[in-house]
Amino acid sequence: MKKIVLLLCLFAFCLACHTQAQSPARTVQEISQRDFYQNIAQRDSADNWQYKNKQVTVVDFNATWCGPCRRLAPILKELAAEMPNVDFFSIDIDDNKELARQLKISSIPMLLICPVGEAPQAIVGLYPKEEIIKVIDYVSKGN
Repeated sequence: MKKIVLLLCLFAFCLACHTQAQSPARTVQEISQRDFYQNIAQRDSADNWQYKNKQVTVVDFNATWCGPCRRLAPILKELAAEMPNVDFFSIDIDDNKELARQLKISSIPMLLICPVGEAPQAIVGLYPKEEIIKVIDYVSKGN
């Protein structure tokens, strides 16, 4: 009986390890201005942007010196792992000043939430995880 229990535990452990190896954890991807233009949005006139996302996309505009930005980062990392239907990206505005200027970013952290086929919405500041989830859900439903 002990051998059967031991074998079952070993089998369960191996299965868990295999499943974890098969599905890597989703995370927030750090991207540049070039990546933003190629994968998320393209500017076709002065203030007209065409968003290319195939699913809801959240872009975190931040800076390394920003305290609230550093506190927001682990929250977004958790959300990326918990929300497989949402893509999460991070852009450092100090390394991508032209993009920040074009998007008229004056305060950080700023989350740009891009629903599919709808106008993106921005929220500025540090919010609790639950509030960010509510905003993502609200914006992604086209409200």
